[in-house]
Amino acid sequence: MVTTDLLYRKFSSADFVPFEAESRILPVRLKNDYVKQDEYFDFEKNKWLPLSVCKPGMGYSEEFVEFPYKAEQYLKNSAEDIFYADIEKEDFSAEEMAKVLIYRNYKNRMKFNRENFYDSRKIKKDFIKAKITTDTENLLLKITFTEFSRDKNEQPHYETEIPRLEEKSLVFDMKNASANFDDFTKDSLADNKNFCSKLDDILPYEAIEKSYERLLELAEAFTGVSFEFFRREMKTRRIKLHEFYTLTMLPFCPKLYDILNNKEIQERKIRFHAKRNDSKIFNHFCKKYKIKNTKTLRKVFAERPGVLITFLRLKDAGFSDINLYNYVIKSKEKSEIIDNVDSKSLEFFCRYSIKKRGQKATMNTIFRGTEHIRYDFVNLYDSLKMFEKYFRHLPDTLKNDIMTDGFTEFNHNALSSLAYRYENKNIIFSYTDEEKNLEDEIKGYSFRLPKDSYQLYEIGSALHNCVASYSERIKNKECLIVYVTKDDEYKICVEVRGKETFQERIDRNYIPTIDQRILLARWRGKHGLRFRSG
Repeated sequence: MVTTDLLYRKFSSADFVPFEAESRILPVRLKNDYVKQDEYFDFEKNKWLPLSVCKPGMGYSEEFVEFPYKAEQYLKNSAEDIFYADIEKEDFSAEEMAKVLIYRNYKNRMKFNRENFYDSRKIKKDFIKAKITTDTENLLLKITFTEFSRDKNEQPHYETEIPRLEEKSLVFDMKNASANFDDFTKDSLADNKNFCSKLDDILPYEAIEKSYERLLELAEAFTGVSFEFFRREMKTRRIKLHEFYTLTMLPFCPKLYDILNNKEIQERKIRFHAKRNDSKIFNHFCKKYKIKNTKTLRKVFAERPGVLITFLRLKDAGFSDINLYNYVIKSKEKSEIIDNVDSKSLEFFCRYSIKKRGQKATMNTIFRGTEHIRYDFVNLYDSLKMFEKYFRHLPDTLKNDIMTDGFTEFNHNALSSLAYRYENKNIIFSYTDEEKNLEDEIKGYSFRLPKDSYQLYEIGSALHNCVASYSERIKNKECLIVYVTKDDEYKICVEVRGKETFQERIDRNYIPTIDQRILLARWRGKHGLRFRSG
């Protein structure tokens, strides 16, 4: 049996409303600053006519809006005039000024049309109709969108803009596990999330929602299983077009489809053959990958399918306590941390730590500090990578500090400093007597020159800037770096070239405080320096 659902855009609205039967489309342009009167387009006469002479029953009115052509398209044969279009010239000839005024009028019209081209949901007003055809015998769903298009004139002109009707279809074949997006793209990107996401942004949602209801009916016919959970889910969030694809390809467990095609799963090289007609495919997947198929896991999977990846990462890392698994997977934030760090580094650290301190203590070390608002995830990612890469070079005291305190900013900086020393040859800086004279003591602040590139890195790490990259410049006498400390803490970093300071920055490249600027001014004055920005 074949059924049809029809939805038409409500005139001059963002809403699409159901219709019982198909109706002829009547393009209508509304009066505005650039259209002198309300008009309708007569397809038989192929021209715009006053709406006042339109007879009842000629069709269902749909608003036709002008396309926001760039103004340059109208004057492309007069490029030299466009160059002057926004420049006031007193010596323009009458002919030149007329062209400039025409250009400006088109430019203003383009701006108006650009704002008017989309409805309140940011969907093109050109989309005016959706026809949803459901073939329950062949388990086929076809969604046909009707939109206004325009004759492709060599030089488009608003006054002669001719509306045409164009149809584009999406087809989902539940029986044969295929989807056709050819009308929207020439590439085979139907299973590409990014492409589907682009369609989500341009297609009317009422049509997507109604189509998904019909596709669920086909899935129920194919599987013999109720999809009521998916219907309830529709009421809480927007359905994405990619979900049409996954439901079509793997009806018994559509949320598993992206997991099966995940790069991390495929790299495991476990041979698992997904069968579309396998009603217990989720159970079989868990068994194959040795995932504990608990009630908690299934509940979280329904909302966040990626939890299977999280589980496998924890298993690889050496965890076996189901309570710790649940502690992580119930939390979206904690799951994201596990999912986004480097898996090999996580495994290396956890297996080392579990042997030393056990599973619970290791879990606490990983998440220590992550609940704070200012927590920096990048620090954890980098720290785990460095812990693995430089493990045999780490002093026992640093290993113990990490085991006890976690990957704090202090421990991250210690790891970074050690990594820098192993990756870069140390450069010893030499200074003239005149340069050494820049060192000073003022009101408890110490002005000093770094002794080598290792210390330069230490300064950059403490102040979160790129000063470590200045080593070669200092060596080649292109500039000097003067650092300022107070109570043995790095406070300010200054770049000096000759008798000028070019950069004076505190932590994270912020501008010094007023008191610090007064301090720097006093230091510059004592040593005959002047500040120059840039």
